[in-house]
Amino acid sequence: MGCRLLPIGFSWLATTYRVEMSTAQPIMDAEDMRDADWSIVDVLLEGRANAPFIAEKTGYSAQYVRERLGRLKQDDIVEPLGHGLYELNEREVPKRGSGE
Repeated sequence: MGCRLLPIGFSWLATTYRVEMSTAQPIMDAEDMRDADWSIVDVLLEGRANAPFIAEKTGYSAQYVRERLGRLKQDDIVEPLGHGLYELNEREVPKRGSGE
């Protein structure tokens, strides 16, 4: 977990700082991708979709798909479009390993 000091105010006597803690997880690579993640990517390669549709196509629960979409969103692999729709950002999808 990283930590940054950011100035938030100034007076003639001192500058006030706030501490910002980073809880960002490292960017996923192909080894970090779960089977569910690859299944979600495969569905989104066909076009935009929402979590219930992806769940129906993949056999995973809608709740689990939403969790994985959240993680994929953190790494810019998917992009939320509003109204529950997601789109794949193909440039950010890791290359599948030879074991896939």
